[in-house]
Amino acid sequence: MNPTTRRRLTAALPLAWASLAGAGLAGSLIVNPPDLDPAPRADPQESRRWVSNPVPRPAPLAPPVLTPDRAAAFSESLEARAGLRAYEGAPPVIPHAIKDLDLRTCRTCHATGLRTGDQLAHAVSHTHLANCTQCHVEAANHQFAPVHDPANSFAGIRPQAAGGFRALSGSPPNIPHTTFMRTNCASCHGPHGYPGLQPDHLDRLNCVQCHALNAEFDQLSPAFNASARENPTGEQRR
Repeated sequence: MNPTTRRRLTAALPLAWASLAGAGLAGSLIVNPPDLDPAPRADPQESRRWVSNPVPRPAPLAPPVLTPDRAAAFSESLEARAGLRAYEGAPPVIPHAIKDLDLRTCRTCHATGLRTGDQLAHAVSHTHLANCTQCHVEAANHQFAPVHDPANSFAGIRPQAAGGFRALSGSPPNIPHTTFMRTNCASCHGPHGYPGLQPDHLDRLNCVQCHALNAEFDQLSPAFNASARENPTGEQRR
């Protein structure tokens, strides 16, 4: 039965019943309504679970394939990461040629991360900005003649040791770097990140629920230093 016929029958039934009641025949007739069965109801258990937790549950990620030698993999990952940066904290260079400056071209591979053969494209670690090349430049210099760097022993600032420090034995390690422009932890630690930096609990969605920033970064901030100068003893103010 199509919807138009269903609506017409539904509107006509009360009028027909009223006509039969006026003629005194309503009590002697049994009116069988047409096929107006309501739509099947959802499982009450499913509805109850949805009301209790309205946020859709994401599909759990497959656990990463951890390398046997975690220490060696960690060192290799740090060296690979440092090889794309002029110094610790600098934005990484682009290790391939770029054809245009369109943001959508970069997001094709770097929006969520991508693996093609042995090539790995890391996901963007920060909110998407309109111009990627305002911070990231090509590693290969095509505008000037190649110049060999003079011999020197400068090593630069290297990343800290694995996992930073722990407040107590068994506590989760703190974050040994700042989170400025690093709000997407999966960029380095996710399935498309560095093999030596992948944890064994990628299904956890909120990293900072357990991992906190190292207090050294707070102590280096101007606001902390100003507060320390005003209250050098650390006494609680009333």
